[in-house]
Amino acid sequence: MTHCRVGHASDPDWQKALAQALAAIDAQPGSDAAETEPLGVLYVTTRFAPHLGEILEVLRERSGILRWVGGAGEAVCGNLVEYRDEPALVVMLADLPRDSFRVFSGRKPAPQKRWHAALVHADPDTPDLAELVADAALRTDAGHQFGAVVGSGDAPASQVADGVLSGGLSGVLFDERVTLLTRVTQGCAALAGEHRISDCSAQFIEALDNRPALDVLLEDLGVADELGGSIDGEEILRALPAQRLRGGLLVGLATHGARSIGLGDFLVRNIVGIDPRNRLLAVSDIPREGDRAIFCTRDADAARLDLVRICTELRSELEEAGVRPRGALYHSCVGRGEHLFGTRGAELALIRHNLGEIPLAGIHANGEIAGDRIHGYSGVLTLFT
Repeated sequence: MTHCRVGHASDPDWQKALAQALAAIDAQPGSDAAETEPLGVLYVTTRFAPHLGEILEVLRERSGILRWVGGAGEAVCGNLVEYRDEPALVVMLADLPRDSFRVFSGRKPAPQKRWHAALVHADPDTPDLAELVADAALRTDAGHQFGAVVGSGDAPASQVADGVLSGGLSGVLFDERVTLLTRVTQGCAALAGEHRISDCSAQFIEALDNRPALDVLLEDLGVADELGGSIDGEEILRALPAQRLRGGLLVGLATHGARSIGLGDFLVRNIVGIDPRNRLLAVSDIPREGDRAIFCTRDADAARLDLVRICTELRSELEEAGVRPRGALYHSCVGRGEHLFGTRGAELALIRHNLGEIPLAGIHANGEIAGDRIHGYSGVLTLFT
C-alpha cells in the first residue's frame, strides 16, 4: 500500500531548512505495510539549486533512502504552503510496493518495456524537447505521464535522479502496482468560441474557418470593423479591449476531434505578434491545419472553477473505486499560484477543501507535462491512491 509523508521549510541556510522539513516528516506516522520500498521526491527553489548535491547527500544519510527524483524551480509548495522568491524546499517520502518503480535519466536509461505511468522532469534547454516528451509518453499505458520542465537559472544542474544532473529527461517509471490518477487544470477563460485552423505555416496561423486569422481574432474581441480593417499595427493594438485582456492574449490549440471539456484539452500558447498586412497571427508553437483554436486570457475566476472541476472528477473516481488518496504531486505554472490567485497557497487550499487533507508536494515551473504534451499556464495534479 502506498504511504506518503511531506515536509517543507524555508530558511536562508539550506541545512536548517532541511532539518525542519525532516523533523516534520519524522512527526508523521510511518507506514506499517510490509514489502514496501521508499522513493524520495525533492523540490527546491532556485535559491537552493546550487546546493542540490549537498542536500541530496544529507537526505540519503539521514533518511536511508537511496532513490530520489526532483528538481529546482521558481517556486515550490508543500501541503498548504507556497514558497516563492525565497530559499525553500519540500520533501516527499513515498513508500511504494517493492520493485514497483525505476528511476531513469540520460545517465541511467530505463529498461525498454512498457510501464504504467511516469513522473518526468525536463531541462528547458534540451533540443527537440516536445518531441522527446511525446516519445517518452509512448512507454506508458495510455500515455500516463506527468511532471514539469524544471530549471534554475544560472545553476549548472537542476534535476535530481539518483544524483544531480542537467539536460534531457529524468524521473521515475511506475508499474501497475502504483495506482495514480492525473488531471490537468487550466488558468484561462475563453474569449469566444472555437475555430478551425484552415491555413498555417511554421508558427503562423494564416486562416481560421477559411477567413483571415487576424480578422477572426478582432471579431471575437468585438473590435469595430472600421478599425479591424486597418493595416496600421499600432492602431489595431490601441483598439484592443485592454481591460478584457489584462491577463494577456493567448490561444488554445487542440487536435481536431479531441474531447472538449472547457479548456482542459487545449495547449495554451502566447500570441506573440500580428501581421496587419497579411492578416495573420504568430504564436509560440507550431499550429497544424485542421486543429482547433480558441482565443483566451489568463483569468483567476476561471482558474478556480476549473481547479474545482478536476478535484470533483478525481473525488468521484476515488469514490467509485472505493479508494483513498495517499499523497499528491502538483506541477503548476510559475505564472499561477500567488501571481494568478492573489494570495499564496490559494490553489492548495482549494485542493484540500475538495479532496481532503492529503500530503502534497509540488513545484511551479516553466512548463507542465501531462500525457505527451508540454502545457503552459496549467496545473497538473496527480494522486497516489
